[in-house]
Formats: sequence, C-alpha cells, structure tokens
Amino acid sequence: MPLNSKRVAIIAKVESKEGVDAVPTGAANAILVASPKITPFESDKAERNVVRPYFGNAESVVTGVRMKAEFEVELAGAGVVGTVPAWGVLLRGCGFAETIAKDKSVSYAPMSSKHESLTLYYNLDGVQHKLLGARGTVSFDLQNKQFPKMKFAFTGVHGGIVDAAAPALTLTPFQTPMPFDAANVASFSLFGFIPAVQSLTLDMANEVKHRSLPGGVENVQITGRKPSGSVQIEATRIADQDWFALARTAARGALSVVHGKTAGNIIQIDATVSINSADYGESDNIAMATLPLSLLPTNGDDEFKLTVR
Repeated sequence: MPLNSKRVAIIAKVESKEGVDAVPTGAANAILVASPKITPFESDKAERNVVRPYFGNAESVVTGVRMKAEFEVELAGAGVVGTVPAWGVLLRGCGFAETIAKDKSVSYAPMSSKHESLTLYYNLDGVQHKLLGARGTVSFDLQNKQFPKMKFAFTGVHGGIVDAAAPALTLTPFQTPMPFDAANVASFSLFGFIPAVQSLTLDMANEVKHRSLPGGVENVQITGRKPSGSVQIEATRIADQDWFALARTAARGALSVVHGKTAGNIIQIDATVSINSADYGESDNIAMATLPLSLLPTNGDDEFKLTVR
C-alpha cells in the first residue's frame, strides 16, 4: 500500500540526557508544520579507490549514517503573554536559550555552548523515523502579505525506522499567524530609519555536524554560526538615508521589527547588523533596494533576539 506524503505527524521534545529518547507524545509535544521533508538515510561513503586492468566500480561502504528532518513552522505568538510558544522547543534545539519573564514575555537568544538536544519523531503515514540527539538551524522569512514563518533543518543520530501508527496530535497551542502587512506590523526600523519594507529574511546559519569518532560518542553538534539576512525596502533618496555609505563603511546599526498588535500574539525581532552591499530591483514599478545583512555580536551571543509577548 503506498504512503501518502501529506499524512505527516511530527513531535519533538527536549532531551534530559543527550541522545536518550525523551519519548515525546502527540498530546504534549506536537508540532504544526508545513513543507515537511525527511532524509531517512543521510550518510558518507568510504570509497575503495583501487586500480585494476579494466574499468568499473569498486565497492563503497556507508559510514556516518544519520537522519535529517526539515519543515516550516508559522511564526505566531503563544496566545497568552508570558507563555512559552508551542514552537519554542524547536529554537532550543537550534542553539537558543529560552528566557521566561513571568506574565511579560518569552525571549530567545543564541548561545555558543551548552546547546540542548531534541528527540524528534517524524511519522510518514505509519512509518516512524526517530532522530535522537537532534540539533539544527533555523531561518526566518517575513514576506509582505504572507504569513511569517521559520524554516528548520534538524540532523539527528539515526534512531531507527519502524512501522508505527501516527500519534494523535494536539495542535491547539499553535496560534493563527498574522500576515506581514501594514495592518499587522506595529513597527519596523533599520539604522533608526523607518522604511517601507517588502521582505525580511534572517538565517542563523548554524554549522551542524554529525560526529562519530572511535573512542568518542556519536552525536550531533552545533560548532559555529554565521548569521546573515536580507531586507528589501522601497528605495530612498540619499538625503533621506544613504544605504550605500552605510555599506561602504561597514557601519553597525539596529534592526527592529514588531509584528502583531494584540498581546499574546506579538513577535519582536531585534538584531545588530551591518549592510554588506546595496542593489536595486522593482516591485509594481516602484524602485526597491535590496540590502544583504550580516548579524554582528557586540558582547557575545547578542546579535539576535526574538521576543514573544
């Protein structure tokens, strides 16, 4: 019987001990996703580069087997101020520290050490794929007149593939997102200037590595990050804002976005950025400026912060 690619259930839970199955459940740990993809057998190969008096392949042996899961999650609030959003567990698995200010907000900032790991089950129409000790990377995509979203890619130790009924998912903690448009964006500023913005993308670009050394422990590690981004805005006169000068001097400035106007469904992004270059495009015959960004730390682990309130 064929598998239906639309029948996907994903659940994820922070591990109390790295690499040990945290046993997530559909009732407590369900994730509402879009565009899911599983790579059930990602690996390297040890090649035999032998020479013989004839053409043809030599054997290769699979090594370093791991599993990879990719999906998108809508970027929306928690519903109640000071409550952890249903997708918060995923950011924790991408090297973020979670800070809860009771009855006020929940915030996420990157860490350079002590990264948490996840157990992630990916059920494809009754075939369950288990990722253990999973860690990943995330990017944020905010496009005008579309729902903001996060794109996740997790790599985990191969925990096996078995036939298993899909868990019943409780998805009510996930809130309905707001489109990224004039009605729902409370504020947007870049270097203190308020532009008309078409899109914003930010990629944390975590370096996620599978390690399996003799004498060591098989695991997945985040070994670095190189966050970058891009913003597309309506082009301005030089007298209003000289983006080219900011790019030429590698100046640092603040990027701030507040999306949402109702308490419990407000997302705020704050970052310190530099502009790498500037180029023109167009939208509806309006000249647009595309500004590639680098996210830069000041005192360490402070180049980006996401706050839910």
